[in-house]
Amino acid sequence: MVMSCTPQQKKLVYPETAKVDTVDVYFGTPVPDPYRWLENDTSAATTVWVEAQNKVTNEYLNQIPFRENLLKRLTALADYEKISAPIKKHGKYYFSKNDGLQNQNVFYVQDSLNSEPRVFLDPNKLSEDGTVALTGLYFSHDGKYTAYSISRSGSDWSEIYVMDTETGKLLEDHIEWAKFSGASWQGDGFYYSAYDAPTKGKEFSNVNENHKIYYHKIGEPQSKDRLIYQNPSYPKRFYSASVSEDEQVLFLFESGAGRGNNLFMRDLNKPNSPFIPLTTDFDYQYSPIEVIGDKMYIYTNYGAPKNRIMVADINQPELENWKELVPESEAVLSGAEVIGGKLFLTYDKDASNHAYVYDLDGKQLQEIELPSLGSVGFSGNKDDKECFFGFTSFTIPGRPINTIWTQIPMNSTALPKYSSTRMISLQNRSSSRAKTV
Repeated sequence: MVMSCTPQQKKLVYPETAKVDTVDVYFGTPVPDPYRWLENDTSAATTVWVEAQNKVTNEYLNQIPFRENLLKRLTALADYEKISAPIKKHGKYYFSKNDGLQNQNVFYVQDSLNSEPRVFLDPNKLSEDGTVALTGLYFSHDGKYTAYSISRSGSDWSEIYVMDTETGKLLEDHIEWAKFSGASWQGDGFYYSAYDAPTKGKEFSNVNENHKIYYHKIGEPQSKDRLIYQNPSYPKRFYSASVSEDEQVLFLFESGAGRGNNLFMRDLNKPNSPFIPLTTDFDYQYSPIEVIGDKMYIYTNYGAPKNRIMVADINQPELENWKELVPESEAVLSGAEVIGGKLFLTYDKDASNHAYVYDLDGKQLQEIELPSLGSVGFSGNKDDKECFFGFTSFTIPGRPINTIWTQIPMNSTALPKYSSTRMISLQNRSSSRAKTV
């Protein structure tokens, strides 16, 4: 039976790979590297080698008799509608949908849960040949602008574009040579991380050094972007920035030298204020969840291998002043959001998510009963009156089973079992239902 399912066996003859006499010496030990020449990915010799390797591979794959049937079966299994849980931004609802086999999900917007959705951004139209991928979508805090980042041909290099949120009109703003970066808004501009433009012809083979953070103001060319942070003493480290929702605090993340990250902050209420280092090591992960008033809520594994929630005062933000809010538990804390003035915490236990609601003083209010064993994700902002979540499992796909969002009072713990994506009301009101996508 095995022989009937595989191509006739014949000896594969691989192209001979040339060797060079390259030797590095590390602490007195010689280490040969005969294939160093293949690191020059733009050379003619490397191109010829790749083409020869591909020829051998494709000839073998083309002999497999069940390959076409396997493709048809996998295609049929993937061909179903997929809809994400929405996010609410400035009174409107945004969600992504894939009809089944679209290369990229299409983003839609609704003015209300009862209105008809319309296309907001279709990444499949970013290029005719499908080689441009949408990698991020970032709304300004006032809702006026939407930045989105793209990648071309699978590259780590990112480009950032900006459009008018209301009209969808593309603005002239265009950022190049961003990498490992999003767009974090403050006022009429955003922070992003980038490298200096690489040498022409070496865009994909040059060593990236000196990651920098810039601020781009809408309407100005990239050449006028303001340098916010760089650290030439450590050229191989990575830096990124994030602004709190109320635009009070600018967080700076430093990584690339250990298992975790360092965290800095700048008070945006004080012009030209310095970055204050909150941590001084790379052994732990530090991730701000939200800033409310003078308090910063932080998700971290510092002193807690299974993670915990800590709180800090922005006037005394250093690590030694942090206080524990939700302690480490037996289950792994895998997600934390502040929505509607409450903490939504997700724990991993027995290969399944479990979700709980806490107040901002660290008191557990309720467990959210999920439809079954599976994975859950929440969306919402700190002042929202609504919270959406998407649920998926081995038997429930990550999409609505029907066209109803279920809306329940916050003090209820039992969610109906028939829908895989639901909305929780953060107001104490009677249960109701609202038609949506």
